Amino acid sequence: MRNVEKYINKYSTVFNAVINGNTTVIKGILQPFHYRNKTYFTPKRLPAGVYDGRHYILITNPEYKDKLKKSLVINDGEHSFRVKSVEAYRVKNKDLYVWAVLTARTE
Repeated sequence: MRNVEKYINKYSTVFNAVINGNTTVIKGILQPFHYRNKTYFTPKRLPAGVYDGRHYILITNPEYKDKLKKSLVINDGEHSFRVKSVEAYRVKNKDLYVWAVLTARTE
């Protein structure tokens, strides 16, 4: 389990999360979200394996789970994202990593 944490720390980007008007730091790996199953976040249906350019997945360490759940917006200094959902991947009743679905903000 320590290997997952090691790789997340090695390849992560620093994000600023805004929680109740205060800014805190979250480190994680951001990737475009590709639809590979029947999970859709909008009414528009897309073929499996398609990237729509609006959704991203953030993979981070379990220590950031509560911060992500409380945060509505995170940014990396250049791009801003809205947090849509947060889930933890658990092994033997322990969170191994946390993933969040984000949408790009266009303001």
